[in-house]
Amino acid sequence: MATEVNWRPHPLVSVLHAVCALCHKATLADTRLSEALQAPASQLAADIAAAHLPAERFWGHLIPLAAQIENRRQLVETALAKTIGRGPRLDAVLATLATSLAAVDAAARPLMAPWTEELALRQRPLREQWEARGPGLLTQIGYLTEESLLVANCEVLLVHPALGGGGEAHLAYNSVRIEAVLANPVSELPEVVRLAWLISQLQLDLPKYSESIHADRLPHIARFAMLPATLLAAQTVELSRYTPEAVQLAISTWRLRSPPDIDAATAVSQWWQTYQEARPPWNIALTALDRMFG
Repeated sequence: MATEVNWRPHPLVSVLHAVCALCHKATLADTRLSEALQAPASQLAADIAAAHLPAERFWGHLIPLAAQIENRRQLVETALAKTIGRGPRLDAVLATLATSLAAVDAAARPLMAPWTEELALRQRPLREQWEARGPGLLTQIGYLTEESLLVANCEVLLVHPALGGGGEAHLAYNSVRIEAVLANPVSELPEVVRLAWLISQLQLDLPKYSESIHADRLPHIARFAMLPATLLAAQTVELSRYTPEAVQLAISTWRLRSPPDIDAATAVSQWWQTYQEARPPWNIALTALDRMFG
């Protein structure tokens, strides 16, 4: 069954996407946006750290929830509740984080006004490529792994190209965000391949696949787990190649972080070779990859 994709341009998710990148010390390609957001982003990062929040978990809820909740204070409250639960600790940090988010919103608002219309136009190239190649890519990924890994439906949140190419999968929300670039930043890795890779991760939070993996590690493991199958699928439809160099290029271009003492490209390639030879159930393969990354 083909995955049903719902496309949504989203200005607030665009802002938080850029702020999250700044909080991770990334350099934005959009210098105006970087100048506008640098100070409030730094303050938000400092407030998250001062509150001793698990930052990755918090961002993992805040950004996709922004596509569902318009009220900024309610957005922060819901993200906090999903991150640390409700109770005195939430009450203690809610006001501070809501104020920080309001400052981010105020700084970005002068730039956000044209984004809805711009994103609606910018989505066209990627959407056309997806409609032509996306279903075939996902079918191949399912064939190379397990067909049940393919999600039935998902939401694609199109965001302003703050980084000149970027995206993330939100497993708990059946959504992905991807920058609406007009051309492929790296010709060897078309953005439609990145989108297939993001969508292919969404089913991995089902307990039957990942119950033995800590929830905070799962997004990291999911990124690497679906990388070889995506590149092989792209090779099948003549969009990219599966080679050691292509794996390394994808890790770099798609900004996959790994421990400094691990050669991630070699590790994931060896893991994939073992998987192809033995074809264990996917939950066993995923657990093995998790152990490889320590």
